[in-house]
Amino acid sequence: MRKSAFVFAAALISSFAMGRAQSLIAHQGFVGPVACAQQWDDSMSDDAANAQPDTVPNVAGSYSGTLEDHRFGMGDITADIVQNGSKLSGNWSSDFGGPGTIKGSVKASGAVKARLKIKGGCGVSIKGVFQGGDEIVGTYKVTGCGKSDGGTFDMFD
Repeated sequence: MRKSAFVFAAALISSFAMGRAQSLIAHQGFVGPVACAQQWDDSMSDDAANAQPDTVPNVAGSYSGTLEDHRFGMGDITADIVQNGSKLSGNWSSDFGGPGTIKGSVKASGAVKARLKIKGGCGVSIKGVFQGGDEIVGTYKVTGCGKSDGGTFDMFD
């Protein structure tokens, strides 16, 4: 019984030793993985290490501009936008509707979505982009007012 236990232990140890030896040869010793980890750490720049999460742009302000309505042609629009984080609120008016309220949001990319409400259930859904630090440009669609309508707008702060 002692002999068989010795043979079994020797086989187990040699098996383990061969596996470790093959692993060390395949991975070029302990240097390969450590070098890769070191290389990865060294390649990280200070900018990447200190990167801040995407923040939304500040779109708050008093805007005025033009709109081109598919039914009524050219007109003027104004909006006073208040911002709390990514949420937008405020008031608006145009030659073709309003005054009304604004409720919407802005993303880190500058994408602006909002619902402009008018008394009586009519409203305007806008999709735009904040660009150049003082301009919102985009499209709108009138809903709940009987006839569908829409167009484009361009407002500056």
